[in-house]
Amino acid sequence: MEFWGEEVKAGVPTKVKPHAGCLLHLSQAVLGEAKKDKASEPVLLSVKIDGKKFVIATLKSDSIPQWSFDLVFPKEFELSHNWKHGSVYFTGYLSDAVDEPYPFLYFISL
Repeated sequence: MEFWGEEVKAGVPTKVKPHAGCLLHLSQAVLGEAKKDKASEPVLLSVKIDGKKFVIATLKSDSIPQWSFDLVFPKEFELSHNWKHGSVYFTGYLSDAVDEPYPFLYFISL
């Protein structure tokens, strides 16, 4: 296993590509420091894979500043958010891919 992390800045969708033979496990997202006080503004976190975009969480700096996931990606995807006042930090880890695919990965390869 290898730690993985990525800062996704405001207005800058970020492509993520797991190393060959690896799976990327997306584990957590945390709001960074805000440029302005926008505590009540909901922040939508999105993943785009195979041309399809999915909202995976909604954060709020005053009540839900972080969220945990258990999402696994075997190939390139894109992370983005709609927060105009700061960055969102995503963390997780890389693991070796196994010969038998995980049953919960089938939705990713559609």
